[in-house]
Amino acid sequence: MAHIGVLEELSEAGISIDCVAGTSAGAMVGAAFAAGRLAAFRDTMCGLTRGRVFRLFDPKWPRTGLLEGRRSLELVRAHLGDRIETLAIPYAAVATDLHTGEEVILRDGEVVEAIRASIAMPGLFTPQRWRGRLLADGGLVNPVPVDVVRQLGAEFVIAVSVLNIPDGSLPNGRAPRRLTQQWLDRLLTRQGRSSTLPAKGAEEPGHKQDADLGLIDVLSHASGVVQARIAAARLRERPPDCLITVPEHTIGLFDFHRTAEATGAGRAAAQQALPGILAALAAAAPLSHRVARWLLDGATAGWSRIGS
Repeated sequence: MAHIGVLEELSEAGISIDCVAGTSAGAMVGAAFAAGRLAAFRDTMCGLTRGRVFRLFDPKWPRTGLLEGRRSLELVRAHLGDRIETLAIPYAAVATDLHTGEEVILRDGEVVEAIRASIAMPGLFTPQRWRGRLLADGGLVNPVPVDVVRQLGAEFVIAVSVLNIPDGSLPNGRAPRRLTQQWLDRLLTRQGRSSTLPAKGAEEPGHKQDADLGLIDVLSHASGVVQARIAAARLRERPPDCLITVPEHTIGLFDFHRTAEATGAGRAAAQQALPGILAALAAAAPLSHRVARWLLDGATAGWSRIGS
């Protein structure tokens, strides 16, 4: 849910987001944004308690997955839009064909069905049947879909990752930026929040010991390791213009009752990255636009001097 904070921070900074593509939870948040209902989505998620999250589970007989995942999607269906084609801006969700291993880009059809396919982590959620294909988590092939959003028409891509991508993964000095504890404390304090990032090598607050790890923890951690390596390889091939990396934290896969905390971490990461993003956007603008802006700023400054 950290993606919520990133999108809100960028929008409040005046950065226009004209299209969005997402994988797994990013597909869900991206759909709420594309539908123009991100604030309502955030409020619904922040209103969850631990007990209510538990009641969202819809366990299945463990044949192809432990959970169906429908009950949780019904909770936020009203905030995700109806069909992808009718969303306010271009949108795509990424899934994986379990039979062929192909990347499947979902750009039409029901939004909820596309999200259900994109979040179907193998072993945890049952796969999604879609037009004769059996689909699972898009993170198996493209965890940070930079190339997909370029296919939607993006000329300048700001990517968001919550994965532990190794330093130095991106070319041209675009290695992911890590938040230090000092930065995080300062930024979250402005919002009345607190951070729980541990020092490197220290035991994380609330972090489960090996003996306490359950099946869902193991599946989640293993998936994160694999996706981080896949993301690093994909980002080397097709890097974004800017990459915002939300630091690792202790929020678990189903800790939706901590959405406010995750959103705050996303905002903090976006705030730190914002100066670099604005500078990169200015440098990427066509020369004619920069000249026009320079002339406009000069004329405005001259008018101010005359007026004073």
